Amino acid sequence: MLLRFVRRYPVALGYLALLWVVTVITQYGLSSDQQVAFVEWSSTNLTNLPHNPIGTMIVSAFISDDTVLLWLVVGSAALFPLTRRFGNLRTLVLVAGAHTIGTLVSQGILAWRIYQGALPNWVGAMTEPDVGPSYVVAAGLTAVIVFGPSLLSRIFALVCWLALAPDLFENLFGLDVPPVGHVVSMLSAIVIGGLYALHDRRRAPVPGKALLSGLETQPPLAPQSRPRGPSA
Repeated sequence: MLLRFVRRYPVALGYLALLWVVTVITQYGLSSDQQVAFVEWSSTNLTNLPHNPIGTMIVSAFISDDTVLLWLVVGSAALFPLTRRFGNLRTLVLVAGAHTIGTLVSQGILAWRIYQGALPNWVGAMTEPDVGPSYVVAAGLTAVIVFGPSLLSRIFALVCWLALAPDLFENLFGLDVPPVGHVVSMLSAIVIGGLYALHDRRRAPVPGKALLSGLETQPPLAPQSRPRGPSA
């Protein structure tokens, strides 16, 4: 039964397991100086993205500076129902795509503000740590709320989303990187999930049409000959 569960949800289990392992090693297996160096290396900020975009984009999603148990709970509320709805591969594409788009757009807006001279402390803004699973989880929860496989999964995802909302949108109108990235990742999840749902709807057979098609393909019935009566 456990093996069957693992085979059904490899993406969700793999992500949550790596999130736990990397976070625990970072928080308890590294010294303070090593933690700072590791977070600085893996941050998706303007200092790292031009030189190591793929590495930072991947590793940053598996580091939490908060209690990892919280992210495991809300991540489960996002990834397992999403997998039931769209499957493993499409779930991976959705959350990874939303994480990537949210990162690039939020950091792009920051770069534009620096170019416009809107940030006096532009050096600090370019090197500010930017790690965590929040883009992935926020995107997943939003997709479950909109496209979830059941009413219960949608309600639970909404409860988790509401619990995270104060932190997700903190100083959004100040155009801080995290809240902008959260909004963009959630909008990206809705767009990607909408494309999935539209594709599934187009591929789904229409019962009435399938019945008519089956009737049309049936060969016509041969006329039955009337039995002859006894000859006179």
